[in-house]
Amino acid sequence: MAERSPSPLPCPSYLGGSLARRWEELAPELQKLGTLDALNVDIAGKYILAENEYLKVSALVQESINGGDGDAAGKWIGVQDKLTKQILQLGSELGITPTARRARGLGRR
Repeated sequence: MAERSPSPLPCPSYLGGSLARRWEELAPELQKLGTLDALNVDIAGKYILAENEYLKVSALVQESINGGDGDAAGKWIGVQDKLTKQILQLGSELGITPTARRARGLGRR
């Protein structure tokens, strides 16, 4: 008997536009891994928010560097570092990182 795909989980209401599209890409993959269910939808939503903020801050880092504003670049690099840590922590909770997948016995993707 063929295994049924899990029903798609609804996108958190605070994710709209491109963030909702990212949800539509990521959520099914996480469900296939068995790391996303109704109890941790908010973790995936926060992962997507942090990922989006990281991209925005990365652009500000580059803008500051290109503009020769070392003080602003330093500030944004600090924010970027915090977001990187947040993304890695949330990603680990969801089995996104290679280390988290190995720990769950999920192997390579």
